Amino acid sequence: MGEKASANPERTGDTRQRLLLSALHLYAQEGLHGVSLRRIAVEAGSKNSAAMHYHFDNKLGVIRALVKMIARELTLLDADLRLVSDKPGTLHEGFRQTLLPLVKLPGHQSWGTDAVHFLSRLVSEGDAEIAAMIDEVLAPFWQRLDRALAGELPGLPSSVRRLRLLFMTTNVIHGTAEAAWLNYAPLGEVSDFDEEELLDHLVDYLIGGLCAPSTQGR
Repeated sequence: MGEKASANPERTGDTRQRLLLSALHLYAQEGLHGVSLRRIAVEAGSKNSAAMHYHFDNKLGVIRALVKMIARELTLLDADLRLVSDKPGTLHEGFRQTLLPLVKLPGHQSWGTDAVHFLSRLVSEGDAEIAAMIDEVLAPFWQRLDRALAGELPGLPSSVRRLRLLFMTTNVIHGTAEAAWLNYAPLGEVSDFDEEELLDHLVDYLIGGLCAPSTQGR
């Protein structure tokens, strides 16, 4: 006799993914603290009011699952992009290749724009538990990047390099999330750059900040 089908539709992978995407959209639009787990379940079309607790335990579990989902997609996208690009030979090319998956994500996945806005919410989050969870998931990537930068910028004190790297992270994520603002910028519309040109200008800006002389110790 074959395996008996589960009587609980909330056990299916499809339901879990619907709940995740519902949470991603609501968190991206309204922030992490203005949305209840119950509302996420309702928006996802779940008839089981306890569905979110069943799949994720609590809000921190939902956020952890979303961070892992986005990180996994960025890793896959990075691998695909590296198959069609040359190995970076300069600091500019290395940064460009590192940032390209984030820039491409909104056009690569139906939920990509929500993902970038969600990440923008996360880097503004002051909750210690959430911050610790994000560090746990993403720390290996940033540690690898920091080691690579240490080789490229040997004269920069490590504390300054890491601080600038964190500034860079915030600027990149917020800037990617709010790219539409370029249509209404206070200095006039500056949206007449295509995606590739914008990325090159962003990389130039970041490298300029990272390589600037340090005033530490003066």
